[in-house]
Amino acid sequence: MSYGAVQIISFRNTALFKRGVWLTAAALVAFVLIPSVLDGGFVQDPTPHLFAVCILCAFFVYFLRKTQIHRLADEVMDCEDHLKVRRGPTEELIPLKTVSQAEVWTSSGIHRITVRLGESTALGNQIEFLPQASLWSNLPAVQRLAHSLTERAKQAKCGR
Repeated sequence: MSYGAVQIISFRNTALFKRGVWLTAAALVAFVLIPSVLDGGFVQDPTPHLFAVCILCAFFVYFLRKTQIHRLADEVMDCEDHLKVRRGPTEELIPLKTVSQAEVWTSSGIHRITVRLGESTALGNQIEFLPQASLWSNLPAVQRLAHSLTERAKQAKCGR
């Protein structure tokens, strides 16, 4: 992997992916409520319908807490001596010398890279992102990317 130029190392459609999760939740709630509203059942006795929506919302909250999708960075660019990270409107330049470690975490077959920082930033003390789509099915390549970030951070701390 060449580091002579700026390279996007995160999944390019992370923001779209995160919006898709929220839209899916809204669609499921609508799917549960709309039939009862149209046939008048919601007006007569809303209790069973609200109960179903509450169960659906509880499942969605559990899913979000378990997967932490909202914490994913929208874009991570490797700029040789620093990472340029964007999550929503917040953008941060992270010098490699502040990186403590980069590691791979896999859940439900989805790999994510967690970059732990020595000091807190506007984005927190760790950055999480999905690697490029071309690496999704290649765990060793994702691990190499994380290892490379960690090694380059160690070199930056030593001033090489």
